[in-house]
Amino acid sequence: MDNHFGNKANYLHSLKKSGFNIPSFISVNKNEIFKVVLKKIEKELNPKAFFAVRSSSGLEDGVKKSYAGHFRTELGIRYDQLEEAWIKVKDALPTDDQSGIIIQEFIPGDYSGVIFIDLELKKASINALDGICKSVVEGWDCEQYNFSDWKLENKYVKNSYDCLSFVKNEIIKKRVKSSLRKEYLKCVVEESIKIAKHFKAPQDIEWTFKDNKLFILQSRPISRSIWTHSNDNMLFDSANIGESYSGIVLPLTSSFAKKLYKDVYINSLLKSGVEEKKIITNSKIFDELIDAVYGRMYYRMDNWYRMMAMIPGFDRNNKNLKNMLSLNFDEKLDISNYKPSTFLKLTYYPRILFKFIFFDKIMKRFHKEVESTIADAAHWNYKELSIVKAQYYINFLLNGVIKKWYLTIENDTMMMTLYGKLSKGINKKSHQKLLDFKSVSTKQVNQLSLLSKELCKDIQIKKSLVEKNSNSFKKYMRQNIEAKKLFDSYINKFGGRFANESKLETSDINEDFESLSNLLLTYSTMNTHLKESENKSENYFESMFKKFASRREDFRLLRANMFGVFRRLSISIGNEYVRRGLIKNRDDIFYLDFEDIDGTRKMDDIDFSKINTRKKEYKFFKTFQPPSHFKVVNGIWPSFLDSNADHTNSGIGASKGKITGKAVVLEEFSIPEKDSFDILITRRTDPGWTSLMALSKGIVVEHGGILSHASIVARELGIPAVIGIKNACKKFKTGDTIFVDGDKGIVEAVSK
Repeated sequence: MDNHFGNKANYLHSLKKSGFNIPSFISVNKNEIFKVVLKKIEKELNPKAFFAVRSSSGLEDGVKKSYAGHFRTELGIRYDQLEEAWIKVKDALPTDDQSGIIIQEFIPGDYSGVIFIDLELKKASINALDGICKSVVEGWDCEQYNFSDWKLENKYVKNSYDCLSFVKNEIIKKRVKSSLRKEYLKCVVEESIKIAKHFKAPQDIEWTFKDNKLFILQSRPISRSIWTHSNDNMLFDSANIGESYSGIVLPLTSSFAKKLYKDVYINSLLKSGVEEKKIITNSKIFDELIDAVYGRMYYRMDNWYRMMAMIPGFDRNNKNLKNMLSLNFDEKLDISNYKPSTFLKLTYYPRILFKFIFFDKIMKRFHKEVESTIADAAHWNYKELSIVKAQYYINFLLNGVIKKWYLTIENDTMMMTLYGKLSKGINKKSHQKLLDFKSVSTKQVNQLSLLSKELCKDIQIKKSLVEKNSNSFKKYMRQNIEAKKLFDSYINKFGGRFANESKLETSDINEDFESLSNLLLTYSTMNTHLKESENKSENYFESMFKKFASRREDFRLLRANMFGVFRRLSISIGNEYVRRGLIKNRDDIFYLDFEDIDGTRKMDDIDFSKINTRKKEYKFFKTFQPPSHFKVVNGIWPSFLDSNADHTNSGIGASKGKITGKAVVLEEFSIPEKDSFDILITRRTDPGWTSLMALSKGIVVEHGGILSHASIVARELGIPAVIGIKNACKKFKTGDTIFVDGDKGIVEAVSK
């Protein structure tokens, strides 16, 4: 580019030189003597015209940051008003010598707006209004048009809008009816494609039409895109995982589960022959095999498809997984970048055969190791554990038996493959017979039935159960050796099996004596002995399937017992945090992340303040139920809130991220006291609000478009923002604790 004053001037000169229709302009150093500027205007521009006086700082319109509206622009200026406008723009600029000022012919546009365009994604988004562009940039309600593959994908348009027009030599506010100007929009997109090609980068372009002629007012790089740079949809499916993690799941559990899924499936692929380099390259897939959305657990099925594509037999494995887990999606993803190498294709099945030969012995040995570890863990003195010792045990488990848990995945894969073959084309009766196999759950019911009847034979023990008296129960159990032996046997085998057993925050049988009492008393009066399956099969493959299926249930029980160990270790650390005054009570630990307790993070780096914030968020999460499965298309999340219910605070997510904090409601610009708020709520903003937005951690605006000044600044600041929340200034009050989700466009008061 030629060397002009500031980025904006450079871009305009480049466009003008390349033949784009740019209003006539000059650019000068802000320190130039104004008389010299006037002579240049008289020489190169029409003194009888109206002018736009714009800043052109060396900071503005950069690739990393645009400083949109940070400085000043004066519009509709007469020749005799130029000096006053010049001074205003000059005073708003920084003191560095890189800053310039642009004096440009003012185009009193009939229809104007802003377009964001990305050639790589083939996407464009337009905000537009009648009149001049000032109202769009400043965040007035405006028409929004979204394009994909250069075709109009969707639009958000009201019947009428307020706008700014240049009438009788002054800028006035008008109310006009909206109408779809297809030819104008088509022209803007086509010209913007040429501009993006010219600069070889996504562009943020201001434009206007005057007398059916398109003028480009300015163009700059997009510093923060409104789109995701992935053409793949995100697929969320609760399916089978909703069984293990039903309802609300607290952060400690969800982060723990994400870590386990990541580690176990990486180990599984490595043992299957997938190259470590391939796994490292695609590490993000394993970070997001599962995810928590508003406190509910989901499979990220798009990442599962990518992961499964890394080993041979994708189509078969995909079909079997879908049938076994009752998945709701059957998407066609581009998996070409994840397919197995030729070497793996040649060696995979011989490797599987070799594993199969020794698999039974390997699994028996692993089963014993897990049982032995759980038995040892039962004797750890959890009440006296220091944080360091508890973290040692956590990592001992993670680097020991948990690291080998991939074997259960291999077991399930073999079971799934056999099920796919055996269930194909069989009738209902044969299918029921196939699924009739020995289950540890049957053993549990039978042992519980036997235990309850034995305990209730003892009058004192039964009385303790009726009275829910844990101390007297322990006392009389010590006096009844046979009953205690039977009870200990049950607890050691099935103690980890209880409702919501996979959730670290759920009390187990040892802690919830009331529930245990009710369970034992109920079973004591019922004939609940179940007949165990004889596991008879007609052929070898049916027998093998049932063995794998039965083993799967065995390890699910062991997993429950293992999670019980992790729960007790977590509580030990929670108790230590309480003793140190870091948290108020031990159960606050469940609102932290697993990295906050396993030693990954140093104590000084743990943000304990997020506990109270998350409690408020989760209280809100409980008020609605997200769908069982949903898609995120092109980065746009579906609305989870029922518009007919109390939740009507759904708008447009303008800047990604989530924040919960204290609100300040400002209908007019003012500077609140420092640290008096987190989230700014207002009707609309203009560029003068930039300094206030920079003090905010989140922004909620009643009016505006996704390309408005407030939206651009929020994205650059990296703070969540939602626009288009009707009557936000009335719905919320200063001091309210507000939850803002810039991904999904949701704003809610979670505590007042």
